Amino acid sequence: MKVLPIILTCLSLSSPLCDYKVGRLIESDKFNHISLCSEGKLFRENIEIKVKGEESEIVAEPSVNVGYNPQIFVGNFADNGLEQVLYSVESGGSGGYSFYQLFSFKDEKVQSIFNSEDFNPTISATHLENDIIQIDYQGKILYLDSSSSGCQNKDDCSLYVSSVNAIMPYYNIALDRYFLEIYQRIYGGYEANNLGYIVSLVQVNEDGFKTINIGTASNFSFDE
Repeated sequence: MKVLPIILTCLSLSSPLCDYKVGRLIESDKFNHISLCSEGKLFRENIEIKVKGEESEIVAEPSVNVGYNPQIFVGNFADNGLEQVLYSVESGGSGGYSFYQLFSFKDEKVQSIFNSEDFNPTISATHLENDIIQIDYQGKILYLDSSSSGCQNKDDCSLYVSSVNAIMPYYNIALDRYFLEIYQRIYGGYEANNLGYIVSLVQVNEDGFKTINIGTASNFSFDE
């Protein structure tokens, strides 16, 4: 009598899990059914994005197809009259990193038009006086207030810039399109000592992407 619950538990762990959305991905006047499917319970594997076309199912396999909490977001990023699918998945661990990829399905052809693993601007950070950090972003100079730092001795608190830590869809209502707001962490000594972020605003087109603005974000909690 105890065998059946065990079998059902095993089946629930191995059966694909799917989340569903709709969007105009292939033709501007027709909605498409989009599913994000994976296997596993907490740690998800074999993650795929499936789009129903007129006569076929188009499958996109992300370059990072394992991880935690996979998600998809549908919106007009490429400004070509269609919508695209932004995929994210969390790596887990203390770093808190996620991987992101943006897919186009125009003309029933899947194309990766942005991958966070390819976003790697040259950035360096230096301590100045009065808890100010100077950031050199490919020749552009920015400043960040680091008074929230846990570093008591700056000589023993080297500064580092992380790879992509998080990406948020940024909607410009005047242009009626989405941009990618990309966050990279500035940390001192060890990753958990987060001092703030470099923020890049990125515009994506079918043939590539470009950074159109940069800034910083503090690590303070704002209380009135």
